[in-house]
Amino acid sequence: MRERFPIFDLHCDTATELSLQKKSWASNDLHIDLDRAGRLLTHHQFYAFCCVYDRQGQPLPEALAEAQFFTAISDFYGQLEQNADRVKLCRNVEDLIAAAKVQRQGVFLSLEGPEVIGCDPERLEELKELGFLMTTLTWNFPNALAGSHGSDQGLTDQGKVFVRRAQELGMIIDVSHLSEKAFWDLIDITRAPIVASHSNSRKLCPNSRNLSDEQFKAICNLGGLVGLNLYAPFLSETGHADFSDFKRHLDHFLELGGAHHLAIGGDLDGCDQLPTGFTGIESWNDLGRWLMQQGMEEETVNNVFNNNAVHFALKHLQKSRLGG
Repeated sequence: MRERFPIFDLHCDTATELSLQKKSWASNDLHIDLDRAGRLLTHHQFYAFCCVYDRQGQPLPEALAEAQFFTAISDFYGQLEQNADRVKLCRNVEDLIAAAKVQRQGVFLSLEGPEVIGCDPERLEELKELGFLMTTLTWNFPNALAGSHGSDQGLTDQGKVFVRRAQELGMIIDVSHLSEKAFWDLIDITRAPIVASHSNSRKLCPNSRNLSDEQFKAICNLGGLVGLNLYAPFLSETGHADFSDFKRHLDHFLELGGAHHLAIGGDLDGCDQLPTGFTGIESWNDLGRWLMQQGMEEETVNNVFNNNAVHFALKHLQKSRLGG
């Protein structure tokens, strides 16, 4: 049985935490650092920047959120430079291929909460120039674009313009944190596959952050991806979870036809309650081995942990502008 697994994770909050806590990306006591990521067979990661709330989970004024965001992105660019021998910022398909060729960890940027750019469609190009390839429409509170999960608000007119402009720029829309009404409003207008970067099955754990079976199927039908979240309250109603709870959600989505549309979005460094036995990024190896011990095919584990996300990226991330 294999000891190490390839990982392509659609969501973590490590970059923001590195900035807030003034920690080193190379080695730290967070869920993710580059030293421990090196224990995986390969590692590609979307680093989400969520700067729209304070430590009590309350929304920040937009000016303060924007200032925190630009500090975090500046700090992260500094960390990228310091660790250039191990990581590569991926802005397009060619960068992903180049990172794989030289065995560097592919780094992708995503935004969680567009309040940091004033929910302004005209500022999406600025975001793209910074290297961002994916964005949510909300965090946990409604904004000028859409209602958030748990609300009955849909996609606003401004939200529709935002979605169209993002997709024109080749940016992926992430529906995690979105209200169900806004989700279906988005389905009506989207011109590209969408992603739920870190959401589980609502049928197995009835939390508004999770997806209904109908939502999951709609994402699959569009050729999108769903990343399974490790946050225990999204895995189990009890608020406590272990590897078997993760497998229940994985199995359920597989039964719905998600074999080529399932990925992982661990929410590492964005949650404080992980399944028993999962301590940080190195634990993906433990979870992979456990899944295989339960009889899951190695191909299925590799597809969910890595291959489906790689294939999606190769197909849907924008190509370099060089050459037209």
